[in-house]
Amino acid sequence: MKKIKLFASVLFLISTFSLVSCDNEPIDSAIDLDNFTNDDGSGNGNGNGTSTGDYWPTALNNQWVYKRDGALQSPSKIISINAINGNTYYTFDSFISQSIGGGTASAAPTTRVRKSSGDYYYKLDDFNFNLGGGMTGVQTGCEFIILKDYLNVGQTWNGTYNQTTSYNNPLIPSITQTVTYEGTILEKDISITVNGETFPHVIKMELVQDYDYPASSGLPDITVSNDYWFAKDVGLVKAINTTSQGTSLIEIDSYILN
Repeated sequence: MKKIKLFASVLFLISTFSLVSCDNEPIDSAIDLDNFTNDDGSGNGNGNGTSTGDYWPTALNNQWVYKRDGALQSPSKIISINAINGNTYYTFDSFISQSIGGGTASAAPTTRVRKSSGDYYYKLDDFNFNLGGGMTGVQTGCEFIILKDYLNVGQTWNGTYNQTTSYNNPLIPSITQTVTYEGTILEKDISITVNGETFPHVIKMELVQDYDYPASSGLPDITVSNDYWFAKDVGLVKAINTTSQGTSLIEIDSYILN
């Protein structure tokens, strides 16, 4: 039961990286390339603001390599462009994903990003997990705004999403977690040096996620705090993730942009 409770409290922590691959077609046939742009941060143009630049460059084969707590991670690469519900998403082979607190992912959760008039959306698809001993399950995905590049220092945004974890054992009930999040712009147009490279025009922001579980689950509510540094025309260059279990540091090591 301990393993089950651990996995029921799976956290989709933006600053944790999965190191798995997805199999996707490079460009979805539903996308009209004649009317497609991807270099101004505006995405589909239906956001709420006016973008001040591109803080997450999205093009096929763009690649970032990070260190997590000093350990070099596998490259994070954009491998496809996909049309989903009328929106254009950029799909990674592995990138910002989840911390699972026990167990392993038996099917990689697909991670995607889309941009819309200065709003940057992070999307994680449903994924399967394996706790061992024949115990498997699935957790539904999520989508939320990770950055609004046009906001001023001190301005915020917020939202809520639900995720449900289900198991292959009919005796174990499904658990739905409600996640409320708030983002805050902490600094703008600052410079930051990471692994010897100085990045100008950086936005520093905080994203706080509150995980609320039903009382019947016996799980404690959890708060996750994430600090992010996004460099203009580069992307995420640093992240600090803090939970009750400790702090994790992610830093850019190298990148290739097209």
